[in-house]
Order: sequence, then structure tokens, then C-alpha cells
Amino acid sequence: MNQDYEKLLKHISEFDTLRSEESKNSNSEIWNENYYPGFLLADTRFRFAAKRLGFEYPENPPAGDEQDQMRDIAGRYNDYVVRWKTFILSKKIEEQVVLEYGDPTEEFSEAITFDGEHRNKIHSIIGELRTEVHDSTWMDKDQKRRVLSAVNSVQAEVDKEISNFHLVLGKIVDLGDSLGKAGKKAKPAFDRIEQLSNTVRGQRKQALSIEKDEDPLQIEDKSSEME
Repeated sequence: MNQDYEKLLKHISEFDTLRSEESKNSNSEIWNENYYPGFLLADTRFRFAAKRLGFEYPENPPAGDEQDQMRDIAGRYNDYVVRWKTFILSKKIEEQVVLEYGDPTEEFSEAITFDGEHRNKIHSIIGELRTEVHDSTWMDKDQKRRVLSAVNSVQAEVDKEISNFHLVLGKIVDLGDSLGKAGKKAKPAFDRIEQLSNTVRGQRKQALSIEKDEDPLQIEDKSSEME
């Protein structure tokens, strides 16, 4: 498990405890400002972690007085950090299962670098998807904005020199969620999303295959040449 993930889980747990203590020592309408420094520390940690790990989170500190800031930080936690926690814990369980089944080369490995062929294919699919969104008659302006934002998020992750396999797939899932349930009208768009997912998995499968072949400790069998 990535050490940054472990550290982030620890910080999330600490904030969970802090929120619970604050709730016990305040009424339902006013935040207990004795806990304000802890809330601000948690938000600072989360903003740093988001930037480091490529997670979505507001970049700027909360504004307003202490009451406003504590309310904002609690809202940020619910809107963003809860999803991080689910993602990291799921990944931790997956890695445990891989070890149980004795295959460390499954797709739960993290790092992924896209070669020119796969990156160009993804760019082409994304271009087709953008065209479908712009030309769509079943999406209103607000939904088009959300879908295009999700598309941009996928491309930004793919264009990184080194990305995270699970994070890319997670963003593709988010892209699918942004389309909602539009029946047959949305099928071409969902077809593009399936193509994106398959291309990402194809890159990962190819990379794992190369890693298997390039074993520096493997001794080539030349016994037949000596007969």
C-alpha cells in the first residue's frame, strides 16, 4: 500500500475522531470553536494530499469566520474525503486479496504510463466523445458542462507522465455517472466510455506482460547450443 495512502487514512481517522468529539461538545446550531485549529489542520492536510495524489478537492482555504470555515470544512469532508476513504480502503482490500491468491501481477498494481499508441487512441476517443456531447440534443447546458469537465479530468490523468491505474478507471466511472440514465440516446457516449476503459486496461496488461518478460535474474537456457 502506498505510504501516502496510509498517511492519508491516518489523517482521515484523526479527523473522524475530532468531528465526533466536537459533535458531543456542541449544540446542533453552533460549532464548538475550541476544535477550530484541528478542523483547519485537517483541511490543510486534505488540500496537500489532494494535490499530491491527484484527488479532487478545493484548492483554496475556507473563507469567512470560524463558524463558516468549520461548516465549510465539514462539508468538504462529506463531499470529497469520504470518497477517498472508500477508494483507499477498497484498494487495500484488493491488494490483500491479490496476495491471498498469490498473483502480484494482477491489475491492482498502481503505476501506469501510457505509450504513444494508447495515448493517441484515448485522445481520439475523447475527441469523438466531446463531439457527441456538443451535438447532443438530450443534454442541457449544465449536464454538458459536467460531462465535459469529467472528460477533461480523464484526459488530464492520462496525459501525466506517470499516472495511477485505479485513479484513471475511477475518473472514467465518474464520467459515466455524469451522463446519468438517458436510455438509448446515450448509448454512443457509453460506447466511447467502454472503449476508454478497454484501452486503459489494454495498456496496463501490456505493461505487466513486459515486466514479466524483462526479468534481469532469468538465465537464458542455452543447453541446446552445447549439444
